[in-house]
Amino acid sequence: MTDTEAPTPVGSDPHTDIRIERIGTIADLDEVRAVWDGFVVDSGSDIYFTVDWIQAWWAHYGRGRQLECLIVRDHTEIVAVLPFCVHRVWAGPVPVRLARLVGSDSTLPVFSPAVAPGREQAVFGAVLVWLLDEAACDVISLSPLSGESPVADAVERAAEGNRFSLVRSDSTGPHTVFRFPGSFEEYLASLSKSQRQNHRRYLRQLEKKHEIEFRTVSGEEAVGYFDRFLEIHAAHWEANGKLGHFGDWPESAEFNRDLIARMAADGRARFYEISGDGRTLAVEFSFILGDRCFWRLPGRDPDPELEKLRLGRLSLAEMFRVVIGDGQTMVEAGPGHYDYKVRLGAEEHPLRRIVVSRESAPARARARLLLRWADLLNLVYYRGWFLKLAPRLGRSPRPLWRPWIRTRL
Repeated sequence: MTDTEAPTPVGSDPHTDIRIERIGTIADLDEVRAVWDGFVVDSGSDIYFTVDWIQAWWAHYGRGRQLECLIVRDHTEIVAVLPFCVHRVWAGPVPVRLARLVGSDSTLPVFSPAVAPGREQAVFGAVLVWLLDEAACDVISLSPLSGESPVADAVERAAEGNRFSLVRSDSTGPHTVFRFPGSFEEYLASLSKSQRQNHRRYLRQLEKKHEIEFRTVSGEEAVGYFDRFLEIHAAHWEANGKLGHFGDWPESAEFNRDLIARMAADGRARFYEISGDGRTLAVEFSFILGDRCFWRLPGRDPDPELEKLRLGRLSLAEMFRVVIGDGQTMVEAGPGHYDYKVRLGAEEHPLRRIVVSRESAPARARARLLLRWADLLNLVYYRGWFLKLAPRLGRSPRPLWRPWIRTRL
């Protein structure tokens, strides 16, 4: 680790003494694990910023990238822990040195960076300049940011008069969050009358047709259980002619298996299962950090008779029953708009995208070229080919194209 002085950003408290400590190897994170993870929890940040998540992601997706994990202090007080990776991407024929938060590609996170409340502008004013100068980056992406996080607005303020330029600040769509009262009955009471009635009716019908058992799988049992979840998740999507998450995203099965093994001892990986007559009917795959639940993926039996009982919606609500009882107060439910989540009481917030570059005209031009290239790939490959044309032509589903994954900003 090294200490580097960073300039005081414009608009920050002139009495601050922002210092940045760099962790340049993935193994060195073990030395600061307790301090790093403790700050992530205390600051209200995400499971995606814990040492286990960073190390698992790096083991599977870090090849060819440079690690820049930063501990930011104001005098001696830690005010942020931020994991970045730096790598070269191509905007057509033009190479661009890009820094982004670890985990921002190849998985589906929603980031609330680990920064002490009220320190966002000072922290990012210093960190972004550090990445541009010390890490020699051309472009920095902070996406995808939660719309609830103050970071996007803080970066916009910090860009005024500082040594970097804001080249894009927008939203790529919504993400969803569930917030819970003190009991499951209070949660149900917050839903519409029809949603409450449907949940109770379908649950009664399910229990009438099957000998139902609910259970939570965690700890060491979760490591082996993941393969069962893979099977039920894949079966559901195969019935719909698609690969599902683990078929679409390269190495995602290996990544999640590694992640669960790392988190088993702390009980952070959870599967919420509904079985009927000894057969697994539905499973919700999640992670727990403090009083927050991070819902990753569902899986359910594709039996049409179960679909009639709205099994997917029923399973998710029953997961809520358990997490509320366990003391969790919110569920981060990932990017995208889904009607069934809204009907179950989800809040939607904008998923923010922030991209900055050096303030020089050539650097801004390079950043804009990269953004246009990324937009073009998204339009032609993902929206045009992957989602529309390939299915219409009857092409067998294939995993997502890695160049598209790496240029998603």
